[in-house]
This record gives sequence, structure tokens and C-alpha cells, in this order.
Amino acid sequence: MTDNLTIYKQIYPSQCAKLAQLGYRSVINIRPDDEQVSQPTSLDLASASEQANLAYEYLPFDDERLSTLTVEQFARFYHDCPKPILMFCGTGARAKLLYQSALMQGLL
Repeated sequence: MTDNLTIYKQIYPSQCAKLAQLGYRSVINIRPDDEQVSQPTSLDLASASEQANLAYEYLPFDDERLSTLTVEQFARFYHDCPKPILMFCGTGARAKLLYQSALMQGLL
């Protein structure tokens, strides 16, 4: 999306070291745990991110729960996290919606 933010689909703990090698400094996970049986948990992703020296934030929401509070919290994470940031959800669609919502509200 920008030099500071990439939006992507589901990542896995084994990818965190590679993300750090690619220059990312933070990960924002907006996918709720247990959407699918095969997805990694936020706890596993947080641990792998820490091992890779990546900042990690968890802001789970689904399409029905996108609220002003969620958008504002994302904007705080965006401003506070070391950049560049990789933000992800299952397919990338919710992550894009969250970014666009914050942008449209003048929070980024």
C-alpha cells in the first residue's frame, strides 16, 4: 500500500524470520484466532515475531465488527510501530478495509 505498510494474506510463524530479513520491523495481525482450523494462533505468531525481532500487535476483527474504536486502535498501532509494517488477515481484504477506513477518517 505504501512504503510504510504492506497488506498481505495469512502468514505463518515460519515466515517471520524471512519478513525480518526482507526489512519489515512490525507485524499487525487483524485475523481473529480460530477462523479456520489450520491457521496459526496469535500467540504462536507473537512468539515467532519476537524471535525474529519484529514488533507484534494483535487487533482481531471480522467484517461485522469494524468499529470506530478498531480503526482508531489500528491508527495508534500504525503510528507507534516501527516501520515498515506487514499487516495481514485471511485474504488481505479486511486489512485493506481497515487501512482505507483509517485513511478516510484522516487518522493516517
